[in-house]
Amino acid sequence: MKIAIAALHHETNTFAVEQNDSLDTVHRTRGEGLLNPHPKSFMGGFLAAVEPADAEIVPTCGFGFRYGGTISTKVFEHCRDEIVNRILDAMPLDGVFLALHGAMVAAAPYADAEGDLIRAIRRVVGEIPIAATYDFHAITSEWEAQNAVGFPNDTNPHIDGYERGREAAETLLRMIKGEIRPVTHRVFVPIIGPNIGQSTWSHSPEQEQRLLLYQLNLRREELERTPGVINVAILGGYGYGDSPDAGMSVIATTDNDPELAQRSAKDLSRALWQRREELLQVRPIADIDDGIREAMAHPEKPVVLVDLGDDPGSACPADSPAVLERLLALDARDCALTIRDADVVDAGIKAGVGATLEIEVGAGIDQRFYKPVPVQGTVRSIDDGHYAVCGPTHGGWGREVDGGAIRYADAGLRVVLRIGNRIDVIFSKRRTGKDRDFFKSAGILMEEKQILVVKSNQAHRASFDPVVAHTIELNTPGVSTIRYEELPYRYLRRPIWPIDRDMEWDV
Repeated sequence: MKIAIAALHHETNTFAVEQNDSLDTVHRTRGEGLLNPHPKSFMGGFLAAVEPADAEIVPTCGFGFRYGGTISTKVFEHCRDEIVNRILDAMPLDGVFLALHGAMVAAAPYADAEGDLIRAIRRVVGEIPIAATYDFHAITSEWEAQNAVGFPNDTNPHIDGYERGREAAETLLRMIKGEIRPVTHRVFVPIIGPNIGQSTWSHSPEQEQRLLLYQLNLRREELERTPGVINVAILGGYGYGDSPDAGMSVIATTDNDPELAQRSAKDLSRALWQRREELLQVRPIADIDDGIREAMAHPEKPVVLVDLGDDPGSACPADSPAVLERLLALDARDCALTIRDADVVDAGIKAGVGATLEIEVGAGIDQRFYKPVPVQGTVRSIDDGHYAVCGPTHGGWGREVDGGAIRYADAGLRVVLRIGNRIDVIFSKRRTGKDRDFFKSAGILMEEKQILVVKSNQAHRASFDPVVAHTIELNTPGVSTIRYEELPYRYLRRPIWPIDRDMEWDV
């Protein structure tokens, strides 16, 4: 039994200012490197499950992109062609496994980038089984659903990559042995976001039971226990990828029973549509000033303020000073936040620890939504930005963390500047953090802070929810805005809810 493996990962915000138009933005893994993934990842789960099967695994290559905008035609074709050519070199094969994201958008004519990759692989391998794992936010097309058996995350924040990788492996092995013949039915549900309403779990059991997608996941699990059902999944879609398939969807896969697949997908899609208003009721959204005042008055600490509009996980530059500006204006104290600003880092390093800086901060990459803010502050610390993420965290592992879950991150050089009433701002060169270890590693004692500001949407909850007093989402500017109606869509399927609030739809 011979199986080729490959990976392609990017969540494309087509409205982002930083485009992926150079191979310099691509992280490549070739050959044996694919056999050493993080143990809790999709690929880690897949390899763990196939090991007892004594299959020959052929590692081809994998490509991951920095968070950012549309992939250029040239860059996408380079990555696609290398994967396909390496699979061709590995022929004959019994199966193919792909660890994908599912929300990649490349320049014309590749709006369905992963679908085009699978199409190219199909031309080479013929009708052999292909299994793929996907992020919860995948925007898979109908063609893609019919040509690769898909296993998306069931969780948001995503903590089940290992489990979905195992599930994909077990299904692929059964397909190769001829034990099952999967058929898939996909329903596109015309709902776009909101991601903050798409939580599937919470550290608070009481809050978790109120979540719409937690409740629908119980129904999904019930459907999966039906004899003949292989997999049922709810995909959140990705509202910042301008594509005809950008909305939510439900896929159901059965063992050669198309009627059961159709019935299962329609059952869950209908329930999702009928209860769609609950997606807007999961968490209230505050204006910046109102959220800051509420956090300042909260009797316990720390309170997390979520900068929804500048989420680096949604390809935003993480350079917005909008919340900092209002913290200063409202005379907030004992706060910590993070801004990506290479110029401030360079200035802080040049000045040295203890020096006073007068400098404009933020908006170094994107000034469409906010402008730089002048500040005066003292350089508290300088570090290289390397730190251990001890979990739990989005995109990796579960609620209970073991030694295998630890991973390492590189935020680039960092400078902590103290401004105003003990407002500590972590300026970084490469990335900002949405886990508590990012703050701790920069010397921030969270228990001393009244307010922590996180640039995020959903992902921070896996790390912060167990240890903070309260969380407030802020209606902030940027290309991960919750105001979808303000984004300049060109290809989005319309009508779509909630942009078109009065639309009607039936599965």
